[in-house]
Amino acid sequence: MRATAPAFALALLLTLAGSPALAQTVPLGTPPNPSANPTANLIFDAMLATARAAATNPRAAQPASVNTNAAIERYNAGDINGARASAIAALIDANRAAPNPIPMLRSTIPQTSALQTAPFPLPGGSVAAIDAGAFVAQARGAVSACQAAQSANAAAAAASLAAAQRDARSGRYQDVRVEARAAVDLCAKATLQQSGR
Repeated sequence: MRATAPAFALALLLTLAGSPALAQTVPLGTPPNPSANPTANLIFDAMLATARAAATNPRAAQPASVNTNAAIERYNAGDINGARASAIAALIDANRAAPNPIPMLRSTIPQTSALQTAPFPLPGGSVAAIDAGAFVAQARGAVSACQAAQSANAAAAAASLAAAQRDARSGRYQDVRVEARAAVDLCAKATLQQSGR
């Protein structure tokens, strides 16, 4: 089985060397017989890993090919330790994971929402309408307290509250603020006068 392995590796390398992109993976020197010793077997494994990397991960095959050729040259020159180190480096390079491109994140928000032209709808209408409703509610509470205390200003405060409510329905929110404050002020004066007696 080991006698056919060098022939298979050589055939595999020559097949892969047929394409211009993979031509750099062919070893420059004569590869050693893999059954000669463990270092020759390690170089043979590096050659196979380099050929496999050339087919699956060309970016890892380039440095692996350089290290495989260095291992063959060092082995043929008699530098066994240097050949072993280069073969191990070739195996590491050839088995390096292919870089995965980082996908671009695409926005799921429609592009029109980035340029918001109209304000978000509010449940009470507009901000001014909500403020007017708050002023009317405050005036309503003050008038109720005034009427419960049987204040002398209760009638005038009730008239201001009615005017504020009428202005709120017609959309004159600035007038609502003035009339609601007048109702609250009338009731506050009456409450202060009664507590001062």
